[in-house]
Amino acid sequence: MSIARFFKGLVIILVGIILLLNNLSILEWSVWFNLLKLWPLLLISLGISFIFRTRLSWLGPLLLLLGVILGIGASYMGLDVPLGDKVPTEVEIIQKEMELVPSVVQKMEKEFSEQDEDTESIEIQELTEEGMIGEVSKDIEMVPLIQKADIALNYEVGSFALKYTTPLLYECQVSYRYPEFKPVESFTMLDNEAQVQIYHQPISDKMTIDPPKNQIDLKLNPDIVYNIFLETGATAIDYDLSKFKVESFTIKSGASNINLIIPRYNGSIKIDSGVAKIDIAIPEDVGAKVHLDTGLSKKDFDENFVKQKDYTYISQNYNSALYQVDIDIDSGVSKINIHYL
Repeated sequence: MSIARFFKGLVIILVGIILLLNNLSILEWSVWFNLLKLWPLLLISLGISFIFRTRLSWLGPLLLLLGVILGIGASYMGLDVPLGDKVPTEVEIIQKEMELVPSVVQKMEKEFSEQDEDTESIEIQELTEEGMIGEVSKDIEMVPLIQKADIALNYEVGSFALKYTTPLLYECQVSYRYPEFKPVESFTMLDNEAQVQIYHQPISDKMTIDPPKNQIDLKLNPDIVYNIFLETGATAIDYDLSKFKVESFTIKSGASNINLIIPRYNGSIKIDSGVAKIDIAIPEDVGAKVHLDTGLSKKDFDENFVKQKDYTYISQNYNSALYQVDIDIDSGVSKINIHYL
């Protein structure tokens, strides 16, 4: 066997190993971005093979092999193969302060809402102008004006993380490399509820070799009730909801790698993804009911779950647990692991 054929075989084997490591989530799919940057090596390899048809023809396949190894190594170490000027990373923080009011005012507002709208605004205004709030504020608990918030994050591609708390209503830090992914915020408020949407501008048709590498880090207030909605194309999601009051959490994505810790709160989780790797961890004091609508799927459930006839799994502590959560997973191809902490 010739040396050239040996190195060509090694290149094919190495490509197969890369795909295997991708499927096992040991190596990220972004490795292919690094390999694409090295495509000129293919032309160089062919040129060497044409020039040195016999004695040194193995140099071409060897060069390809070294290029593949370089691309894999750079991805595994979290690096980019340099190609001209590196696209800088921009960081932008979107946040909303928590407005506090005396609890007596919040109670009055609730009672006044049942009366005429004009009368309500006049009475509250007079109450404020007369200084009554200032007189009683020392003896009355200050509470958030907003009690509930709906937060929608819409990003075509990116990594989402939620781990830390904030005294603010919310705080979202977005790291991006291209202006199309500059975050845009929409905020509205009705009564004591807020609606928040964070999204990016339409993506241009210009193709780029460098991956966007968007990172969306969210922080929430543990005293506020949230409904969270994520819509994305390809994404990695790492959300620890155990510290927060999350009434509903919805994910809609094309391809996703999801690591999720369920909230210690009564609510629902809905995941709709074409291709997904899902790992869901459940606190001990939470009972869970899981309904699956999947095509090709590998499932691994905690022994605490009992399978029902309608593709539903119910934890043995569902009825007796302090909190209950219903989980609905709809996926074409998936690997699902659901377990207790």
